Amino acid sequence: MKYIGNKYRLLDLIDSVFIQEGLPSKGTLIDIFTGTTNVAQFYKKKGYRLITNDFMTYSYVSQCAYIKNNQYPKFEKLIKAEQLKLRLELIESKKNPLATVLQYLNNLPGKEGFMFKHYAPGGMHARQFFSNENAKKIDAVRDKIQKWKTQKLINKSEYYILLSSLIDAADFVANISGTYGAYLKIWRSMALKPFTMILPRLIESDTDHEIYQQDSNKLIRKIKGDILYIDPPYNTRQYAANFHILETLACWDNPKVNGKTGLRPYESQKSLYSKKASCKEAFADLIENADAKFILMSYSNEGIIPDEFICETLGKKGKVKVHKQDYRRFRTERDHEKRQYKVPDDRITELIYCVKSS
Repeated sequence: MKYIGNKYRLLDLIDSVFIQEGLPSKGTLIDIFTGTTNVAQFYKKKGYRLITNDFMTYSYVSQCAYIKNNQYPKFEKLIKAEQLKLRLELIESKKNPLATVLQYLNNLPGKEGFMFKHYAPGGMHARQFFSNENAKKIDAVRDKIQKWKTQKLINKSEYYILLSSLIDAADFVANISGTYGAYLKIWRSMALKPFTMILPRLIESDTDHEIYQQDSNKLIRKIKGDILYIDPPYNTRQYAANFHILETLACWDNPKVNGKTGLRPYESQKSLYSKKASCKEAFADLIENADAKFILMSYSNEGIIPDEFICETLGKKGKVKVHKQDYRRFRTERDHEKRQYKVPDDRITELIYCVKSS
């Protein structure tokens, strides 16, 4: 997923800090700003018990699919109800039920629904977040998933697995440079590829994991664990605004959208960590109320909370160690004749703060 602060490329760095600092190899790991759930998935595979949280609905969808869910779905009710289509396809393809359902959804004809009307060039506002055909396909698949849920043909786990696959597939063909704060005037090559639901790699587990969609500063007062991993927003770009289309796909609530980008209302979802006036106070409150043996925090050298303040705040819990790694800024396209990035120096530094509570 194209996501601000996505830690997929930094998993090796984070894990190396776990090893170097002697963090426990098992126990309860709290990922309180889980976002894409990439870090949580990584440590689920390693056998940790997880407590994950994020305020955004699209992240909660991923939590349900990849963290709370521990097995591949069987879609028993759905296959029985759609026996003339799904059951025959399942027998003929010899694939697992999830792959068969995804194939069924991929074969649906497109329809002119919410996404087409608001986010495709052929829609009411000629926005080009998605090609006409992809927007129609997204509408058809999203409506079908919602219909199955309403008819109780799929359970909660199956619903979120399908919805997570839809969001990932839509994001893959989105005509954006990194966020949904703007669409590109020139079509990305990936945006012109056909929308396709892809089989997700689910993680099987016997552990009961906890997932939440709450304000992190309120939740921190109710939970405890062996390791607290913190990856808060680091700049002033609000996630709710920059990923508004993913939020709409997750909620499917027919919001009133406006402006050049078709932005949904998001006032209630603004993060204190993305405001210079409130980020330090919010961070200090979070750390003060944290109940964990170890605290690990990912942040950027471009972050709005000063390094000195972070070290001072974490230092109240114990001795602070800082690990650093330079890496290339995320880009979805390289420079070309019609598109050139303004900042030539695109190296940034990831900071990993580690504290053992005293």
